[in-house]
Amino acid sequence: MTNILVVDDEEDVLILMEKILKYKGYKVITADGGNKALDIINSDTKIDLVILDIMMPDINGWEVCRKIKSNPKINSIPVVMLSALFLEDDIKTSFEAGADEHITKPVNFQKISDVIYQLVGNSDISS
Repeated sequence: MTNILVVDDEEDVLILMEKILKYKGYKVITADGGNKALDIINSDTKIDLVILDIMMPDINGWEVCRKIKSNPKINSIPVVMLSALFLEDDIKTSFEAGADEHITKPVNFQKISDVIYQLVGNSDISS
């Protein structure tokens, strides 16, 4: 089963993303901050994809992405930035940090589904 780590400091976003992604057949792990996300990614937990908010109080998503992409043990994990930041410079910063995609909020679940499919394929259940 495909394991997706969703990182956001807003509980409503975590709950919504978890429900949608579980419905699509993915296993979802959530983290409410960047440091917690890094702890999970650096543990023995298998993570196939990270969906990462940018604006978080402890460590911002760009820095989390940079840490993931600079670590040879985990740098192959695709990272999707999901943020209210939508300016060209914000999107450019996401890609410079190593993100594989930048999706703006409000959440477009078809877009997220398409991006996940492009990056890691479909879940193990049939839809």
